[in-house]
Parts: sequence; structure tokens; C-alpha cells
Amino acid sequence: MISAQASADTTLELGSCLQTHVVNGQEMTAGAGESITLGNGTQQLVVDCTANLGRSDDDTFPETSEAFVLLFKAADANLTLSAPELQTRRDMDSFNRKQNFRLVTDTGTPVNYQVDVLEKEGFQVFRDYPEELAAFNRTESPAALLSRLPASSGANTNSAKPLPEAGSQGAVDQETVRQMLRYWYLQADTETRNEWKNWIQSSN
Repeated sequence: MISAQASADTTLELGSCLQTHVVNGQEMTAGAGESITLGNGTQQLVVDCTANLGRSDDDTFPETSEAFVLLFKAADANLTLSAPELQTRRDMDSFNRKQNFRLVTDTGTPVNYQVDVLEKEGFQVFRDYPEELAAFNRTESPAALLSRLPASSGANTNSAKPLPEAGSQGAVDQETVRQMLRYWYLQADTETRNEWKNWIQSSN
């Protein structure tokens, strides 16, 4: 008999603390140390990391990172996705900010990827990750899937929304505005963020 491993195009092993919620548009839960099979081509995952944080072994508590969307390409490869070691709240904050995953082949070769936070609105006990991802893929994020399709392809898809013209009134979706503001704020360095804050204060 031929094993599932032998017939797989690409496998992805999850490192410590990681868990998937969506794999290529389908809800799929896999945890640390598990492997999932992927077809060749573009891959999009929703993942997060749950780690025990604290000052000592006797003073720890589990905390989960932001949910992230990862977008990458792979073919006929055995990959490993891992997060940095997280021991303190500062480590978790740094990971949420830097989004510094490590995606490598079985020979240690790094694989390029795009990553962004899958934002949630307010407090949610249960999240509908596939639905959130579908909305995410209509944004301009570099990790969004549909926004990477060429405009001339003619595909009948919900492509990324164009940015509204400055000063336009009425039809602007304020939720989209909020998402884009958050996105670009997170991309900015400290100097740019300070300039932005000063501009907002001077405009009031």
C-alpha cells in the first residue's frame, strides 16, 4: 500500500504552540507537532499560538496570540512552520507585533511568506474563521488571496475593494476605512506613527 505521506504533494508540520483554524478556505484544526497535507501552489492558513506565560513554572497561564493569515507558495516540499519561543507577556506582545514566524523546508531553506493579523471586532467567545477570512480576502492586505489576482484575469471573484478617493462622501464604508487605518498604522514605523498622531491632533 502507498502511504498518505508518499502521495502528498506538500506537507506542513506545525511547531510548538501553533494551531491552524483554516487551511485554504476550509476549516481545519491541527495542533503543535501535527502535519497537514497541502496541494502544490498557493497556500493560505489561519493560525495562532497558545503558550504558557509567566515568571516561573509555578506562575504560568495560557495565553493565545492574535490570529494570523499566512500566504505562501509551495510545491513538492516538506515544510515546518514555527513561532519564536514565548515565555513572557513581552514575548507575546513582540510576536503579535513582529509576526516573526519561521517557515522552512526540511533542508532548512527559508520559504517566503506574507502575513497579517486577522482582525476581530470587539469581544468574541466564538469566531467564525472561514467567514472572517473571506472578508479579509477582500482587503488590500498582502496576505489576502483575492487581492493578488491580476485585474485583467476576467475571473468572476470579489476582488479587493479600491481605496476611496480623498474627500469622497456618502458611499464610503466606514468599517473598511477602520480596517485600512488599522492596517497601515501597524505597517508604519514609530516616527511615522508619531507624525500621524500629531497630524490628527492638529486637525481636531
